[in-house]
Amino acid sequence: MTALALHLWQSTLVLIAAWGLTRVCRRNAAEIRYWIWLCASLKFLLPFSLLQQLGDYLGRSLPAPITLAPRWIETGSALFVPSIDGVGGLNHSVLPNLTTIAITVWALGSVALLLRWLTQWLAMRSMLASAPYLPMDLPIPVRVTAAGLTPGVFGVFRPVLILPRAVMRELSASQIQTVLAHEMCHVRRRDNLTAAIHKLIEVAFWFHPLVWWIGANLLREREAACDESVIEDGHEQVVYAESLLHVCRLGVTARFAGVAASSGGDLKQRMTSILSPERASPIDQPRFALLLMTAMALCYGPVLAGVTTGAARATSDGGRIIFEAITLTSSEPVWWRDAKFDPAGRLSLDHVSLRDLIARAYPDSRVNGDPELIDRVYYDIRASWRSDSEASERSVYRELLKNILRTNSNLQLYVKQGCDIDCAWVPGELVAGRTYL
Repeated sequence: MTALALHLWQSTLVLIAAWGLTRVCRRNAAEIRYWIWLCASLKFLLPFSLLQQLGDYLGRSLPAPITLAPRWIETGSALFVPSIDGVGGLNHSVLPNLTTIAITVWALGSVALLLRWLTQWLAMRSMLASAPYLPMDLPIPVRVTAAGLTPGVFGVFRPVLILPRAVMRELSASQIQTVLAHEMCHVRRRDNLTAAIHKLIEVAFWFHPLVWWIGANLLREREAACDESVIEDGHEQVVYAESLLHVCRLGVTARFAGVAASSGGDLKQRMTSILSPERASPIDQPRFALLLMTAMALCYGPVLAGVTTGAARATSDGGRIIFEAITLTSSEPVWWRDAKFDPAGRLSLDHVSLRDLIARAYPDSRVNGDPELIDRVYYDIRASWRSDSEASERSVYRELLKNILRTNSNLQLYVKQGCDIDCAWVPGELVAGRTYL
């Protein structure tokens, strides 16, 4: 629950930043604002902790240490994954019950929304199954419907254009062309795909009110982007505005799942924008730089924070390490590995070979040896250890490797440093294994 609260807190901050960026770009193209809102939506699917874990892995894999002041490491870690203390004042016996209730309510809400969405989608699909095709020079098939719908595009991967008979009968040829241009813009932009992705986010995070606010902004900006595209293609503004008014008069706004319709969004606001002589301004360099720096900070910031903390954790010298117990048992060869490192003095490795263990102790190393012993024999390892001071993960793996090779095999491990190509001619230092005299 703590991880979920942290993720929601971070996603909300990103959402507030996205709102600020859309205000900065309010005079620019709606396409820009649409992508800002979409990125805020996608943030709910990508916790910062995953990016920091990726950076932590990269940092622990570095062959050389990174020298950083401790305050930078602490600040970088706390910026994206701050600690959240436990909830005070609650009995620990009550928390499991509250967690169960919360999960049950969430699951019921998600299932209800998913069933509603699926029901609407199946109803539209059933309606279109009996609708006749209309041959038109368009990149997607056209279905003619008699129901009270507005023109729209249904489907994600195989979209179909919905064209009601009333629209074909009442609108002029030039008005129909503007409506078709609007719908083809939805197809080119793949709006149904992005709408479906956000719909899944709404299903998963239905309890967060700002998620629904994102959906309303996505709908408004996508319709504004298509309106701008139709005007830029050379269609007359008055004719286009009249066609939208006729469409709304003849049908109803599409409320079916998976349909991008020309009558979506705030109609009054759209009419004002379409008939206005002012057009969207191209984005200037300061705004572009602001968007670029924000995107880089959100994408690379957590990774860099993880790299610094991982590198510091892997390369710091914690003094002498003494293993109190090491259990080594044979394991079946499987495709997955599992490692659990506890800085308090516990280490658990499942299904690892000697090559895996060497790679953890000496990242980016090249290992020469008998494949039968190094690659094809797997172990489960359990170890407990203590150190004079805080020990790094890499130093613990190195000391573990020395103990295993010294007591359980006839292998010798040499480490060669300062060579890239002619390593065969560089003498190696014996760091693990038995020494024969």
